[in-house]
Amino acid sequence: MTDEFEKQQLREQAKQAVDRFVWRFDESYRLLAYHAALPLVLTPELVNYLRNQFLRSEQVPWVAEVDLLLSDLCSQVGYELYAMDTHVRAYLLEEMKQHYGDKSDKQMQQVAQVLINYVNYLSRLNPGRRQQELEAQRWAAMVYLGDKECKQAAREIIQRFLETSSGLNSQISGNSGVRVELARLARLTEELSPQLEKETDLLNYAKYVQEYIRNSRSGGLKELYDIRQKLESAIKPSKPLEINGLPEIKTFEFEFATITIADEGETSINLKPFNFEVALIEINQSNQLNSNNLIEVDEAVFNKTGNHLDEIQKIILEGTLENLNYKDIAALGNHNEGTIKWIASKLWKLLTEVFGKKVTKTNFKTAINQWIDGSQLIINRHSRQTQQFIEDLVNGVQLEMVAISGGSFMMGSPENEPKRRENESPQHQVTVQPFLLGKYPVTQAQWQAVAALPQVNQELKLDPSRFKGANRPVESVSWHDAVEFCARLSKSTQRPYRLPSEAEWEYACRAGTTTPFHFGETITTDLANYDGNYTYGDGVKGIDRGETTEVGSFKIANEFGLYDMHGNVWEWCQDDWHSNYKDAPTDGSAWISNETKSGKMLRGGSWLYLPENCRSAYRFNVDAGFVYNSYGFRVVCVAAWTL
Repeated sequence: MTDEFEKQQLREQAKQAVDRFVWRFDESYRLLAYHAALPLVLTPELVNYLRNQFLRSEQVPWVAEVDLLLSDLCSQVGYELYAMDTHVRAYLLEEMKQHYGDKSDKQMQQVAQVLINYVNYLSRLNPGRRQQELEAQRWAAMVYLGDKECKQAAREIIQRFLETSSGLNSQISGNSGVRVELARLARLTEELSPQLEKETDLLNYAKYVQEYIRNSRSGGLKELYDIRQKLESAIKPSKPLEINGLPEIKTFEFEFATITIADEGETSINLKPFNFEVALIEINQSNQLNSNNLIEVDEAVFNKTGNHLDEIQKIILEGTLENLNYKDIAALGNHNEGTIKWIASKLWKLLTEVFGKKVTKTNFKTAINQWIDGSQLIINRHSRQTQQFIEDLVNGVQLEMVAISGGSFMMGSPENEPKRRENESPQHQVTVQPFLLGKYPVTQAQWQAVAALPQVNQELKLDPSRFKGANRPVESVSWHDAVEFCARLSKSTQRPYRLPSEAEWEYACRAGTTTPFHFGETITTDLANYDGNYTYGDGVKGIDRGETTEVGSFKIANEFGLYDMHGNVWEWCQDDWHSNYKDAPTDGSAWISNETKSGKMLRGGSWLYLPENCRSAYRFNVDAGFVYNSYGFRVVCVAAWTL
């Protein structure tokens, strides 16, 4: 009864803390808190990622990310690391289920999958760093992905308990280190206990460990081994398996090693790090003319000059929006009319610099309207690092290949994605093995270097492209041409190069995202080359360049470090054309029919096509022998690599 009363008290305290937080700011903040409750540890980057992935349409302001992390709901546990109070987290997850009702399981699974993708990305970005934190985050996500994944998380936690208590965890040394790690695992198990409620043995053991550590300050290894034996007895069958005619089956422990033999003639690949920028597009929901826009004007002035608008300047702008003359504006703040006019003359010159067009008192409303329309899309940029291999071709021409870690994703488009096609259905989970993919579409310089190599199966034109330029993508090449390019490159380098499968291409393009573009819910010609006369979703019209651009010219990659995945040129894939994904492979391999088919897959859109054709899920096919000035490709290498 006491325990139940204490639980109710803690829940009420958590509710009050959340209500205070929401009351202080805005009701939309509650949604951000819901989604931020699933991860065990929060970073500014992760909170930003969650808001952009799930709450773009909910008008949750970006500043809510900072307000949440600095609120009483979170405590700082390290450099840019934050954690919610256990009871606040439990309350928010409970409330999130009620808020989303029948859709709660799906919503939580989507958040969990995004968290898994984020953890995989960080593991690849910084191998060996903060592994305990990433491991805990992964377990926290797995318990929401279904019974199978939940059981797998429980098995992994048990295994970590066993390794630690037996001294087999090489990263933990000494009795004190073992005790600290056991305490961490026990606290983590308690944190996940609502989702691990079926794993009673694990929960009981974690509770036992906590009691042991609390009541024993200097326990030795013998006691730790005793704990391990209790866990083993809890998770092993109480009665050995019996088979008639055979002796009693007994268990034993062993270690194993795996020996990998490289293919004959295969050259090892050493990866090197490189830095890049990623962009996420945010839709500015407040693009209607009102006094709140003065806050945006103030931010723009600050970004330009380093100084905010002063109070008199704000009064002038507010009065101008209300169609007041200078005399009436002066009366608002008991100022001299002459002083107001003098300050206003300086202010209009300043705003002319900020807006990039002449601003006066007469045209201020028109100017700010046009500026707001142009600011409808907010592009958030951030830096990343990953690994690549550089293949030297000839005469200083290089081919940059980015290491793509394996993983699982949902291939195809969801039913509510705008302008989706039926051939993008049904959505299905695909598991992809690690591979290397070209950082850019193959350039004309790279094409010419490889096309000059000895023929393997067919001839290649040395300069087939319509839009000339060494660093522009090669185009006007057929699927057969692209396959020949890979064959010559493989023979020359003694490494296996080929076209990507459709699954590999989409996995690489999405880079952990589930939105129509890896930029987010829309696309802009500030970040990609397509026909900007048309828009997608809440996007705005842009530029129709009418030709290809140099690869990487937008200086923005996706989370994997790949450039130009949307637009510029279509990219050939290995697969035959199929009208939908029914019976499609789920292992990431190319879908090649037994029957003869001439239609081959192209992905990614191009300079000539609409933004909807540039979506991550969009599928296009033409005859394998067809060439056009918007068809190019990038290559895959499946050789093993080392860091």
